[in-house]
Amino acid sequence: MSFIAPRPDKSLLHELEQVSGRKVAVLAHGSGPEATVFATRELLALRHLGEWETWGWDEVLKGAWRAEQSTFTWTVGGNRKVEAKLDEVGKLPEVFRERVQASTVATEAHDLPRGSIQIVGRRRLDGSDEITWYTSASGGASLADPATAAFIVERTDALKQEWDRS
Repeated sequence: MSFIAPRPDKSLLHELEQVSGRKVAVLAHGSGPEATVFATRELLALRHLGEWETWGWDEVLKGAWRAEQSTFTWTVGGNRKVEAKLDEVGKLPEVFRERVQASTVATEAHDLPRGSIQIVGRRRLDGSDEITWYTSASGGASLADPATAAFIVERTDALKQEWDRS
């Protein structure tokens, strides 16, 4: 396995521009026998078996490179897990982490009687400045609990007002 990824094939870049509807600035990429992953300024893109999927960085919740399995995995909205087997990873893990952090504008954690929740605001990196708000629960907290849901709505509304003023 090589950690230095060669330059991406120009035909793949052209395909990505067609799929995304814009000129792309690739910051890093990784490739494998069936998949190529591109990290651009505005989005994360996967080409797997000739099919494309793209996500704005505000939609990418978390991810990790697992060198021992040569697998790059990430989670997108709706807790969908995506996985790509890569032989060459280049700077993809570092750029991935930087782009996720760049899109994160607010993080607020709260301990509840049962478990905890985290509210995260993520900004689109395409120049629109639109913020998407996500909530996750852990340690026994349930987003379906009416009291928890009411608290989340109250805190998210307050955060939205705060960020609308900035």
